[in-house]
Amino acid sequence: MATTAEKGGEPPPAATRVPKSAYYALGLLASANLLNYLDRSIISILAEAIKADLKLDDAQLGFLMGTAFAVFYAVIGIAMGRISDGLSRKKVMAFGLALWSGMTALGAAANNFLVLAIARIGVGVGEAAAAPCSTSLLADIFPQSRRGIVMSIYLTGTFIGGALAMILGGYVLQNWPTACSSVPFFDGCALAGWKAALLIAGLPGLVLALLILTIREPVRKDARDAPPVRFIIGQFATALPPFTLASAYRAGGSKGLVSNLKLAAGIIAACGALIWLTGDTAQWVAVAIGVYSVTTWAQIQSMKDRPLFKLTFGDATFVSAMSASALFACAGAGIGIWTVPYAIRSFELTPDKVGLYIGIINLVGAIIGVLLGGILADRWKKHDLRAPLWIMGFSAICNLIGVVVMLSVETVEAFLTTRAVLAVLGAMWGGSTAAMIQDLVIPRMRGSASASFTLVSIVISSGMGPYWAGKISVLSGSLVTGMLSLLILVPIGLALVLYSARRMQFEDADARMARAVAAGEPVSQE
Repeated sequence: MATTAEKGGEPPPAATRVPKSAYYALGLLASANLLNYLDRSIISILAEAIKADLKLDDAQLGFLMGTAFAVFYAVIGIAMGRISDGLSRKKVMAFGLALWSGMTALGAAANNFLVLAIARIGVGVGEAAAAPCSTSLLADIFPQSRRGIVMSIYLTGTFIGGALAMILGGYVLQNWPTACSSVPFFDGCALAGWKAALLIAGLPGLVLALLILTIREPVRKDARDAPPVRFIIGQFATALPPFTLASAYRAGGSKGLVSNLKLAAGIIAACGALIWLTGDTAQWVAVAIGVYSVTTWAQIQSMKDRPLFKLTFGDATFVSAMSASALFACAGAGIGIWTVPYAIRSFELTPDKVGLYIGIINLVGAIIGVLLGGILADRWKKHDLRAPLWIMGFSAICNLIGVVVMLSVETVEAFLTTRAVLAVLGAMWGGSTAAMIQDLVIPRMRGSASASFTLVSIVISSGMGPYWAGKISVLSGSLVTGMLSLLILVPIGLALVLYSARRMQFEDADARMARAVAAGEPVSQE
């Protein structure tokens, strides 16, 4: 009879001792996540200097800060989920880290929009490997009882990296001409400050990529047997249009191709209608590419890997939890990115003070929140495996109330206090949700499940949240109205949380494995 481990479940209780090598891996992967968000975010603090130096307009600058990164991150990330499930995760992670770090540093060589755009696209492509590889590795290295706090520790790199991007970028930008003269054997003082900042931000990742290769990776019996290059090319073909059409045909024949063409036609029609209504061509073309890539990936998996599809995009529990997470992230991203402009306009604070105050608040509050949420989830899950959903819902309700209060207060002290509370509450559900994703699928699917959750969230939150608030602000003449309009997503998300929780109470790991087997998942026999 097959053992629990062979069936794809958790290891037996006796195997819960965590070796030192696991914490070593956690430290390296959390550090990589820090560099992930450092390299991703640093361009925002350098934006005005880049704009002046390269003589860009705001549309080009917006592309560099958002679209160039997010859309290609999402598209490539689709393939990265499957690649991380089929190949050595530490090798894929090391390659991705070296790529995004190298591309960040390459930005220092840019003398025009095209070169910098290519560099930022490369950052997005490389960083697509981070989440699926890291979360899948950590889920295999640590037992289920520790995953909430482990994922939370991993996610602290998100907040530290984002804050460090502001601090490092601002410092180098302002002090580079003086600081560079004190560096021995270096003759680069003629380098623009923003270029120096990109170079300094990118180089550490090249060293860390080598250390990632020293991680002890658990052996997976269900790893892919296909040659690595062929496997990688095949996965990219499922994500990159127009190669997706060939992949759809190979997966489902003429029926699969027709189905994908119908999907593309529907997305194109919706994109055209939204462009006609808003006049914002670049916005909706970018969103359409992301939506098409994600839905095509799901469609192809429904034909090629039925067990994976049945436990992810074909599972109402997974889809409803993923959708709730994406809606909450959309509201959070839109409100979060407009908080600094709102503070400057409403309280007459200078940008450097607002950046310092809110940067510290976000860093400290988010770390407290994500760690508190992870600890709470691990304890709560001993009694109710739906704990991550309840924490997500609680956080959303508190944020709904908190945002209304934050945008209503009249003093800067009250504003900053409310923002601090929101920073803690808003971060509580990240780690526990990341752990829950791993619990909803069997081990070989963990990278793909993580990629699905992450990529849908990115397309919706980064692709819609900031734009939504800004567009409503333009139409209404009020930034407050634009920010508050995003709160309509919260009750929709809460309904999805309740639906997902109701379904989860009737299904455990054995039931999920049974559904995978029923869909064609092979079961090892003794």
